[in-house]
Amino acid sequence: MDKFTYNTGPFATVVKSVILGFMKTPLLSRISQFCWLFFPPLILAISIFSLYFYYSELISGYLVNLWWMSYASLALAAIIAWQFGRSRLVYACLLLLLLTLDKQLTLPAELLDVSYGGILLSLLFLLYSRDKGFSVVNLSFSVAILTALFAFSWLALPLLQAASQVWLSSLDSILLKVWPSVRAYITPFNGVLLVLALLLGLIRLLAKIDNTHNGLFFALGLSALIYSYDDAIVTLIGIISLASLFCYSVLKDSFTMAFKDELTGIPSRRALMQYVQTLGRKYTVVMSDIDHFKKFNDTYGHDVGDEVLKLVASKLNKVMGGGKTFRFGGEEFVIVFPRKTTTEVLPFVEIVRQTIADYDIALRSKPRPAKPKKSVAKKLLTKSPVTKKSPKNKVVKVTSSFGVAHRTKEHADFSGIMKQADIALYAAKKAGRNCVKVAQQ
Repeated sequence: MDKFTYNTGPFATVVKSVILGFMKTPLLSRISQFCWLFFPPLILAISIFSLYFYYSELISGYLVNLWWMSYASLALAAIIAWQFGRSRLVYACLLLLLLTLDKQLTLPAELLDVSYGGILLSLLFLLYSRDKGFSVVNLSFSVAILTALFAFSWLALPLLQAASQVWLSSLDSILLKVWPSVRAYITPFNGVLLVLALLLGLIRLLAKIDNTHNGLFFALGLSALIYSYDDAIVTLIGIISLASLFCYSVLKDSFTMAFKDELTGIPSRRALMQYVQTLGRKYTVVMSDIDHFKKFNDTYGHDVGDEVLKLVASKLNKVMGGGKTFRFGGEEFVIVFPRKTTTEVLPFVEIVRQTIADYDIALRSKPRPAKPKKSVAKKLLTKSPVTKKSPKNKVVKVTSSFGVAHRTKEHADFSGIMKQADIALYAAKKAGRNCVKVAQQ
């Protein structure tokens, strides 16, 4: 038994290190981001429609007179998207309105197919384009593109369907045998068109993972359900679900822009001010500042400085002990430890300080040209600018100083505690930097 444990110990260590290394890769982070964005609305949509199909008679009795909510929800979503400059979501609302009207008017099957083909292509175009605002030029351009897509659907899709009739008939016979319930709602050509659109949409969503693209991708899928399923309640539920998702996408993106720092990705100063209102009577504040950051910025340039800010922010954001990190401004950060005293947080602050100090930064960017001295400036007017030697493969380190303060009776408000933490941070700077100092409260 001991021999077995001895042999498997190193193997288990290697496996653990490989798993931990894989968990830190950008690929896994991107997959995790996609799953958190995509699957919650997917599960919610499946639950809603499953509930309706299971209790269709009961739910239909409640919703049959609420047909107007399709138009009201789309109007509300379009207004919100308009106010926040989300032009693609406004156009998507108009496309869904057109689909709803097509279902209400009970168009012939051929005309409905052509109309939905234009809607499908237009939604795919919106997925691959970007928000361009609502100026006259941008509106005219977008309307022209959408009109051209509908014209293409009107002229080219029937020709493509006729040209592919031979192999589509084989697919049709297979669908009738394997999946007759699906074949009853959608033709093979429209099914192939939908699958291609969903694949292209998924590729775009994986490349650009955000709430707007997620909403447009769900519009692709649910619009197919609305188009193929001849049920007014399904149309109503689908439209309200998409309008709600559009509203959520706009508000979520706006919240992220307002409360997250764009450069570092951690909560911003505004988020800190909101978070303070949720704190109780016992908490500790830590102020952190990157040592000699201005000199580092002047030497290696703002691009490298931005990378250093992102690196330090990522390390601070991983602080243990329940601390929450915010970017306060410039190279300053604030960590708040709720329900913790100064003594309790010091080990965690010391760990993150040491982590930053031990991290090697490989410089890949060229340094900015050295500033000429004023006394010899005129001599350099006719010469090429002097640059420092390239720091290719050069490894440097950065350090941070920390000031710690906690809430007391004398300093009960947050601004007072911040002032004490700032005084402690200044003391850490005077003590030689790269250290932690506690306020004398």
